[in-house]
Amino acid sequence: MILAAIILFSLAVMLGLWLVVLGVRYRRGSLALAASHAGIALLGLGVLGRYIFVAPVHMLYNDAALVFVLALSGGLVLLALRLSNREHRSPPPMIGVGFHAAMAITGLLLLVLGYTHP
Repeated sequence: MILAAIILFSLAVMLGLWLVVLGVRYRRGSLALAASHAGIALLGLGVLGRYIFVAPVHMLYNDAALVFVLALSGGLVLLALRLSNREHRSPPPMIGVGFHAAMAITGLLLLVLGYTHP
């Protein structure tokens, strides 16, 4: 179950990286790509949450879940900025994207570390 969460979060990271490339290189965003990025990450968080509540507790999994929830809140802020009065095709501020990505990658590393070192 944790391996499925790792795969889902890794896929979400790859989609997020593609969103960053679109934002930095082409100065535009893709709402469909952002929605699939968020949906896959939420599915991974659901799988991780289910495992945490069903299986024995592993502290690194709990820490990873907390960091992913923080990354989720950062992603919601980025979504709110995108849907605000700004032009819809422009990317969100890259400093916010950087914090969101750093939290998500930290959570993924904690998850992988917990999986490889039981």
